[in-house]
Amino acid sequence: MQNSAKFFKNTDCSYFPCHKGLDEDEFNCLFCYCPLYAKNPCPGNPTYIKKDDGRVIKRCTDCTFPHKPENYEKIMNILRIKKSAVSAEEYHHGGECNLEEASLGANYPGRFCLDFSVNTNPLGMPENVKSAIKNSIDLCEKYPDQNCIRLKNKIAEWKSLNPEQIICGNGASELISLAVNAINPRNALIIAPTFSGYERALKICDCRVHYHFLKEEQNFDLDETVFDTIKRASPDMIFVCNPNNPTGRMINPGLFEKLLCECEENGIFLFVDECFIDFTERARETALRFIENSSHLIVLNAFTKIFAMAGLRLGYLVSSNLGLLQKINSLRPEWNVSEIAQITGEAALKERDYIQKTRNLIQNERLFLNEKLKALGFKVFNSEANFIFFENQSDKAPNFYQSLQERGIFIRNCDNFIGLKGKFFRIAIKKHEENEKFTETLREIL
Repeated sequence: MQNSAKFFKNTDCSYFPCHKGLDEDEFNCLFCYCPLYAKNPCPGNPTYIKKDDGRVIKRCTDCTFPHKPENYEKIMNILRIKKSAVSAEEYHHGGECNLEEASLGANYPGRFCLDFSVNTNPLGMPENVKSAIKNSIDLCEKYPDQNCIRLKNKIAEWKSLNPEQIICGNGASELISLAVNAINPRNALIIAPTFSGYERALKICDCRVHYHFLKEEQNFDLDETVFDTIKRASPDMIFVCNPNNPTGRMINPGLFEKLLCECEENGIFLFVDECFIDFTERARETALRFIENSSHLIVLNAFTKIFAMAGLRLGYLVSSNLGLLQKINSLRPEWNVSEIAQITGEAALKERDYIQKTRNLIQNERLFLNEKLKALGFKVFNSEANFIFFENQSDKAPNFYQSLQERGIFIRNCDNFIGLKGKFFRIAIKKHEENEKFTETLREIL
């Protein structure tokens, strides 16, 4: 932030008349810049007004905490984020298998190493993307475009967005942290079980984290009870993953719209992670279709999964709230997206046939793996993503997870997901030959 009260001034605020009647040098509405606006409760004790277009905003005209020079330090003290240490071991992910064990398993006669814990595209990185990397080596001598202008234009064209609504980042994880730091929520709600990165980012900022737990008997689907949890928790930020990781389930479209309306009406930021949606047959149900008219909606996606680019680190975040985007940009590190990542992203967005080929493969192999796992006695949940979530309900082979590792096959044990313990597992969907090796090895163990 700039060390000047002028930072808060915005005479072109599109949210007029919430600052109606104030002199030019006494603006204290400043929705587009106000760093306190997202706080709940707001220290300015605002009232709420409903715009003609349906938006509910804070009326800050009578703010008791105006953004004047004499209040600047007080405001900065409120905004300073308290960092807490978190344990890296607490947040392990897929793909972090024991490399020494993997190499040993691969060296034994009749063994192989297959990592089903990583849920990236089984087709691997497209060939033209690999070529783009090779051809851009010389460009690494120069600094990359800090604002990723070419890449944002390509993303906007692909997803029918306004480029100004997009921020590119060093993978989804960086963008999650940036959004949390910008909003700096006091209370947040996470739909669990889900990706642990949301909790990690929130805890680092000393945010109080609440959970709405999905129920196994309801196939881990989100239902209307979430609104009771919202009422109890009074969050100023909610995280949902759609399709969810690790369950692979998607939110009912009608319920999602109701959730979005709840958030808009109550000034709650709704953060929607769609990193797996392009694998599904329901990709058109993206939350991006509501972006234009939803000032509290934030949508995340990444190139990591769909284009098998985990090592390059490239993601993007979308919001129509230009004030929020400005805050995020002010926190974003300089040159956070490398030149190679930007060029690779542009090349990847040309791969429309590759995405359809991927969906066809996922659909066929998901059916194959579902049937094999059910036949072996596992309870399989009907994932819509590029991975399968299942439960070991049998005592016949309680240590099958370790037995698979000994044979060079790694799957995701979900015991560190909030709300899951011990008996739940996730496997990525791979090519048919690899899926056959997995199911045959599992059958031998059982």
